[in-house]
Amino acid sequence: MGLFGCGKAKYKLNLDDSFFESEKTMYAPGEKVTVRYDIIATDTDYSFYSDDVDFEQSYDGGYVFTFIMPDHDVTLKVESHNTMEYEPEISEPDSSLSPRDCITNENMVFDYYESTVATVDGDESTEYVLYKFDDEQMVLALYRKQGDSEETMDYCLVPVSLLDNCMEQVRKYKMQNWEDGSGPDGRKYVVKFLEDGIMTRVSSDAMPEDGQTAFTAIRELLAKEWSENCLDMNGETWFCPECGTRNEGGYCSECGAEKPQ
Repeated sequence: MGLFGCGKAKYKLNLDDSFFESEKTMYAPGEKVTVRYDIIATDTDYSFYSDDVDFEQSYDGGYVFTFIMPDHDVTLKVESHNTMEYEPEISEPDSSLSPRDCITNENMVFDYYESTVATVDGDESTEYVLYKFDDEQMVLALYRKQGDSEETMDYCLVPVSLLDNCMEQVRKYKMQNWEDGSGPDGRKYVVKFLEDGIMTRVSSDAMPEDGQTAFTAIRELLAKEWSENCLDMNGETWFCPECGTRNEGGYCSECGAEKPQ
């Protein structure tokens, strides 16, 4: 705290990172304070906080913080961490659980959804969802709906690396920072991803000009994995609905379940 002019008290604005910028460092109580943070590193998450005041946060090419100066000093702080190495909380392997048991909202870590509205045959949608399974594998489920027909769901086990590849595209196109934009007419795209325990949802309603490229890149990753590891291309193999094992005969080689008709 300091005294300025005719004994009027002003209080200090403390910024604990050199990338914070403010017009001045001393403010009178009731005065509006604006602080910017413009150095945004690629593949880095930021968390801003203060123990002294509640502030409003926005984004305009950089983070902008505003608040009214109270009658005491204020310190703004930032924490950051690199997200290049994405490490989701993967469940420990549990031999009692089948892949089907893991298809729950609690286990979902990544979701890609697209829909087409008012086609000749009615609305249609496709959704790829990744669920936690163990340290090396994830459950990839494919949901499809055509017109008035019932939604179908198929699934199989895929490498954990598929999640890493999808998150790489999220970061490449900075999807977590999308705020304004407009989606294509008649189509809808949504991506949801779990990071640091928080589920983030990004839709085509807020995508920038290159947003379609981001959605396409993610879809191609998931569709390629499905085609190579999950899709029964020639009718000779099938995936057990009980344990997810790929089989060629009439019964599952792992659990003995009969091949679905």
